[in-house]
Amino acid sequence: MAKQTKAKKQAKLNLQMREIIGSAYSFVRGRQYTETVANITYEELLDSAIDKIEGTKGRSEVRGTKLDRIEKIKAEIAQAVDTVKAQPPNQWQLQNEESASEEDAMNTEE
Repeated sequence: MAKQTKAKKQAKLNLQMREIIGSAYSFVRGRQYTETVANITYEELLDSAIDKIEGTKGRSEVRGTKLDRIEKIKAEIAQAVDTVKAQPPNQWQLQNEESASEEDAMNTEE
């Protein structure tokens, strides 16, 4: 019984120590976050947004700017449209079930 009581007291002490350390850590990190947020200016936020859209001179090509990505999408869409236009119109007709091969109709109701 004494062993169990001692184990319970130790567990309670451990929990209290964790709560104290957690509270101290939360206080310190909260102050750091508040300081960081308080130092951000409207101009810095605008510069950051502009950099994401237009990019900067020292940017890497790993992730393009929004304008670069939009240009890439436009080029891909134009290429897809040209590919579709190059095909004859009957290439894009939908097939009815009767013209589907037996293998393609395997998972449909009979």
